[in-house]
This record gives sequence, structure tokens and C-alpha cells, in this order.
Amino acid sequence: MTSRHDMRSVALSVALFCFTSALYRKKRSSERQATEEHTYGNEESSLPSIIEHFKELRLDPNTTVEEANKRRTVSYYEKSREAHAKELVPGTGSYRRLIRLRRAESEQNLSYYTEATQSHRTVVVMCDSATGGVLGEARQKILDPLQYSTDAATRGVYIPALNIIPERDMHVTVAVPWWWHTMGENNEQLSKDLASRFRQTLFLKLHHPFQIELQRIVLLGGSTLVALWRTVGERTTEDGFSIYDRHGKSADPFVRLREEIVRCFTTESPDGRRQPLTYKYVKSAKESNGVGRPRVPPTRRDSIASRSPGLGQGDGFIHTTLCRLPRGCLSQDDVDLDPIHRLCREASSTFSGHRMVVSKFRFLETTGAGGESNPCVEPIYDETIEAPTRARVEIDGAVTQNSNLHVSAAALLMDSNSKSIGAVRNVTWNNTNTVPVTELFDAPENDDAGSTDNIEQSPVI
Repeated sequence: MTSRHDMRSVALSVALFCFTSALYRKKRSSERQATEEHTYGNEESSLPSIIEHFKELRLDPNTTVEEANKRRTVSYYEKSREAHAKELVPGTGSYRRLIRLRRAESEQNLSYYTEATQSHRTVVVMCDSATGGVLGEARQKILDPLQYSTDAATRGVYIPALNIIPERDMHVTVAVPWWWHTMGENNEQLSKDLASRFRQTLFLKLHHPFQIELQRIVLLGGSTLVALWRTVGERTTEDGFSIYDRHGKSADPFVRLREEIVRCFTTESPDGRRQPLTYKYVKSAKESNGVGRPRVPPTRRDSIASRSPGLGQGDGFIHTTLCRLPRGCLSQDDVDLDPIHRLCREASSTFSGHRMVVSKFRFLETTGAGGESNPCVEPIYDETIEAPTRARVEIDGAVTQNSNLHVSAAALLMDSNSKSIGAVRNVTWNNTNTVPVTELFDAPENDDAGSTDNIEQSPVI
């Protein structure tokens, strides 16, 4: 009789505990929603917004640094606001279920690598050692309160080692020329062609090195810790001084670069020598067997435009992924992310303003050995391409390169015998002392980014 009574008491206690936990979660959710609505709903309805009208900005190759950064500010602010709504990650309760979910998470992360039949290609800018150190330090301080483990058997917070990007692999994604597709016979040659097309775009369109500046660190969606960047450019004060900051009046270099990459991969040159290098076009060309022109139905946007960050939503998004939290199997118990969001704000205040030079691009083809966010692990194609530096060319042919990013092209016009250039095209070096500089370097710009004739026959500076 006593034993039955004890069992009934235990059952009632367990039921009461479950009921109390459910009420607590519901209360937390209601409070969070009410706070959110009160904070943002009333604010938006009763107060004027400083950034609301920036949403209407449309980015194109002529967009200035100031305009692009305003559009980024809107996007980053909204993403940060959405992130703060994800402050509680419910625990799985059952340890057996937790282990099962973690196993499925691991399999999903390496699904492409395990199948070994598909690959995708991306263009990235690697973070230098100083930037990697700054972002690594920020990540450590932000994630410390979680007291996480990389051991899948832990009952506490679990972050797979694959989801923590090593400092040496931290990068900024520029574009994704080809999304995941099945590898074919000429897979390596295709990667070489794509890398060559990208290199031609850098040189023929004179994409010189430029700077980006850290703006904030955010836990996107309550799961992905990212560093968000903006660009800087030159503007001139009323007293004639040059300042390089987020309000620059020059064309935004990141927006211009991405738009040029899309153009060179998806369009045909006026003379027909450069053909598109998209999956749809290549597939259509194979099916036509060289008979007639490939017919590509305009069913949807090319993946390079839809998958590349900053292009799909048109917000100029520039980011570095630092870590991914597996929300579905993070812990057996509930995890409060509010301290993480607070530390993100503190890290943003501490490290905001750090700058990095974008001068080298890495073209990678990966099969997914590094999971979703790290294409630098075991790439099957890897090529580093340097941006053309600015230079001053004297009338006698002497060349002086200038790596000072705070010297504009106009500042390089020292006298009538020098000119700011990138890739030199259509240059005849005979009798340079008698040929005017304007005839040497002011040839009409050719839109043919697919032809390599001029590059191979002319010196590149």
C-alpha cells in the first residue's frame, strides 16, 4: 500500500514538474513576444525612423560607398533585431533523443562530402593574421558563457568542431560562381576557365585593392555567429582635405566587384567571343553538341546572383562566419542566449572599426569537407589571384607601384608624363620617348572580359 502511494506521489511530482516547465517556457515566450512588440512595434509606429528610407536604395555598380553602407546598415540592424528575439533554445529533455539528433546533424553537415559526387565553387578573401586574431578573440569571449564542448556525448552545450571556423580559415565570401552541381568529366578544366574569367575581370575592369571595416558581430537567427563588414571610401572636405571613411563618395568597391563578376559569368560580350559560364548555359551547350547557339530558357535567376551574399537580397551584405550553433541539438537543457547577445554588443563596441585590406582573392572548388561554412578544407581546386595594384608610369617606361590605399587615382597624376593604370592593354613599347602618354594608356575601354589576347601580348602591371 505504501509502495503504491509512493509511486503515485512520484508520478504526480513528475507531472507537476513537466507542467511547471511548460508554463515557464510559455511565459518566457509570451514575455519575449510582448517585449518585442512593445519595444519595436510602438517604436516604429510612434517614432520617426532614421534608417527606414534607406531600404529603398537599389545597389548597382555606380552606387557610392556612403549609399551602399546605408543599405547595409538597414540590413544589419534588422538582422540584429531578429537575432535578439532568439534568446532561448529549448533543450531536448531526453538524452537518447539528444544523441540521435546530434548524429543526424553531423551526417547532414558532411552529406555532400560523404556522397563525393557534387562540388561548388566560391570566391573568398582570406582574413589576414591580425584580423583572424581579433575575430578569434571576440568569438572566444562571446561563447565563453556557454561552457560548450565539442564532444557529442556531453549533456551540456555542444558545438561540433567542424562548426568552429579556425582563424587560419576565416574569410569573407565575395561570390559563388557555381552552386552545388554534379562533377563531370572536365570538372578541373571548368574550374580553370572560371578562375581565368574572374582574373580577367579583375584586371580589365581595374579592381584595385581596397579596405573593409568591421561594423558589428551578431548571432544571426540565434545560431550563426558572424562578423559584418562595411566599406570605406574617399571624400573631400570643403577645405580640400581627403578623408577615408564609411561616407565615401567614390563607387563602392565591393558592390562594383560583385556586379562585374555576375556580368562576366552570365552575359555574352558584344563581339561574341566571351560566352556565359553558367550551369544552364554549359549544360545547354553540351546538349546542342556545338550545333547552333545554345538556347537557355530564362526560367530563373542564375545561382551566382541568387546565392552570392549581398546580391540575392540586394543589401550589399559582407560577412565572415565565425561559428554555427546546432540549435536542434544544442543541449539537453534549455540554453539562455541573452548573455551571448549582450557580449555580441560589447564585442561590436570593442572591435568595431578594425580594417582589413582586400587585395588577394582565393578561387576554391570544394566537396564539403569543411561543412557548410568552410570551403578551405581539402579543396579540389585552389587558386589565389591578386588584384592589380595602382602604378605610376613615366614617359620612359619606368613603373612605380603604389600600395598606399589612401592615395587616389587623381593623386597619381603627378605631371603630364605619368598616368594611373591597372592592366596595360594594346601598348606598343617601341620608341616610347616620342609617343604621347595619352596615346599609350587612354585607349577606349573594351567590354570583352573574355578575351585574353591583349593580356598575353602586353605586360601586366
